[in-house]
Amino acid sequence: MIEFNLALPFLMPIILVAMMLIAQWGFIYSAKSTLDAATVNAARAGALNHGNVSEIRQGLAKGMTPLFAHGTSMSDTLTAVAKARAAVFAQSQITVLSPDRRTFNEFKIRARYNNRYIDEIPNNNLMYRSAGVKDVGSGRQMNIQDANLLQIEVRWCQKLIVPFANYVIEEIVTSVWYAPSREQLACNALGQITGDAYLALVSQGLTRMQTPFRM
Repeated sequence: MIEFNLALPFLMPIILVAMMLIAQWGFIYSAKSTLDAATVNAARAGALNHGNVSEIRQGLAKGMTPLFAHGTSMSDTLTAVAKARAAVFAQSQITVLSPDRRTFNEFKIRARYNNRYIDEIPNNNLMYRSAGVKDVGSGRQMNIQDANLLQIEVRWCQKLIVPFANYVIEEIVTSVWYAPSREQLACNALGQITGDAYLALVSQGLTRMQTPFRM
């Protein structure tokens, strides 16, 4: 008992930091879960709008809105939407993994819409189109069905907000011994600009195109 009481003042900082790390991990877990759902929503928005990146970004912002919602009133909702859009612009990067330029060039057709011609990957009557496999680079073989799968990747820089815990995590992810990933390096650069600490979260979404894909 005496030894514990003597050691307690030295253990308290460690216990407090551990508790803060647990709280920070809860926020990170919540952000990752929200990001996974938002990425699916973003991919769905792209599938419905010809793979348009602007529409994908709006879909991501809608999916990330719950992360910024702190009330149920209309003003709270509008504020959350505005914050989500700003955060998506500043803290995220969206990459369309497939179809890429090589895939688009291999499967595109010339279609006419409103008296003008547009290059696109066809989305209609796929069962009657050629199922031939084409080489789209990097050892990948695709047919027209594969080319109609929209795959996106979202890199999200999650702001660390718990005192002391954010400092500990920042020291880890910015250390040369940690060998941060390319995504984390981008979030570290953002932190240098804003003065905050960020942790890189990555999520992927995959869905079938519901409209012809265009570039």
